[in-house]
Amino acid sequence: MQKILILSLSLLLLLFPLAGTAVAARSTEAEVPVVIEGGGTAYVIPEVNSPLPTENPIRVDNGRTGRLYISFTEPGVYYYTIKADFSENGKQQTANEVFRLTVKVYAQEDGTLYSVATVNNSQTEEKVPEVRFEKPPEPTPPPTTPSTPTTPTTPTTPSTPTTPDTPSTPDTPPTTPSTPTTPSTPTTPSTPSTPSTPNKPNKPGTPRTGDESHLLDYVLVAMAASAGLFGLALIYTRNTNKLLREDEAE
Repeated sequence: MQKILILSLSLLLLLFPLAGTAVAARSTEAEVPVVIEGGGTAYVIPEVNSPLPTENPIRVDNGRTGRLYISFTEPGVYYYTIKADFSENGKQQTANEVFRLTVKVYAQEDGTLYSVATVNNSQTEEKVPEVRFEKPPEPTPPPTTPSTPTTPTTPTTPSTPTTPDTPSTPDTPPTTPSTPTTPSTPTTPSTPSTPSTPNKPNKPGTPRTGDESHLLDYVLVAMAASAGLFGLALIYTRNTNKLLREDEAE
């Protein structure tokens, strides 16, 4: 029994390298160089039935060349889209370029596989030797449009002064001015006469109100009438008292 187990293990050990060689012969690997100016991250988007890369996405430093490795075990044509992002100072910006990777896998007569990779720029359809992403230039801020200066108002042209008439030349030369006479001494002004005293009113002590009627005459008439009324009242009172006494005597 032990001999059978030992023989079985020996056969497995002998067949294992052969099995590994057969599996290795049925696979191939495509290698694609990637360059990102300024450094960034590249990532691969495979189409249906296309195997994934060994590492996806991959970080590519500035000045270095990264490598995409994709293993294939079956003949066929496989398609991929490759994009990249730039990252700087915590900001991320997508690259303008987009590449198309096509890998064709062929089987040889001995059963081994080999691959042919082709890279095209998706925008220009140009075939390129490598995947290269160029860093876009920094956006230039638009220049500020200066405000249009206001047009100064045109000053009005002052009117041209009229040329004064040229005085005519006198026929005869001007006469010599006579010597001014000495001004006479001003006479002393006469003393103003004293204004006359206004006439006094006819009745002293009575204010002049502008009414020239004789008020005193009306006052005397009123006093006389009052005295007459008083006398009539006195006579009436005496007669009344007299009649009362006579009635009492009867």
